[in-house]
Amino acid sequence: MEDNLTPGERLALLKEQNNGSLKKTQQTLTEYTFIVYDEDGEILYKGLAEPNMLDFDHSCKTYKFKTSDVKILDDNGKSMAQFYIEEDEHDVCHIKLKQIETPKIKASRDFLTEVTEKISDYDIDFSSSATDWIVQKNDKLKLKQQLTFYITPIGDPHILYERVVVPIETFIDNKALVKRKNSIDSDYSIYTHKIFDKYSRS
Repeated sequence: MEDNLTPGERLALLKEQNNGSLKKTQQTLTEYTFIVYDEDGEILYKGLAEPNMLDFDHSCKTYKFKTSDVKILDDNGKSMAQFYIEEDEHDVCHIKLKQIETPKIKASRDFLTEVTEKISDYDIDFSSSATDWIVQKNDKLKLKQQLTFYITPIGDPHILYERVVVPIETFIDNKALVKRKNSIDSDYSIYTHKIFDKYSRS
């Protein structure tokens, strides 16, 4: 029933449950933080409000942390993209910092090529907007498998900021949009498996 309440109604209910105390209500509202993460542990959402999982891929999960346990994401000046979620054998989640010395791209992905220049007669072109990764394919190109791109620090494919997966069915008029998961600085490298001859970065 509470799931159908508006934020204002939910606040009023919490205030009633806390005997009208605004201070206790505020403590209740900020006691827990929800984090949504994908199958690779990449953090997609962090917030005090419980997320609607219909907004995420079916393989994603959510975990309810004590807010005091997620301060590591806010207190050290690092980007959220530098952390990931690890599940232990008891299905308890832990926030981990991606270590520079630990490759985050799996061995099966090691044979990658960096996309560095703009090409007019591209097979695949990769660009971005403030909210999306944009993949454009040549209209004569026939895709037989999904495309995967890896966003990393400049020239370093061993640290993974974000994995961009582009299923074939997402292409409309030769263009596919994939929502950006993290806030990443403008200076980054793009790596991919070289399935085609000509990759362009706009």
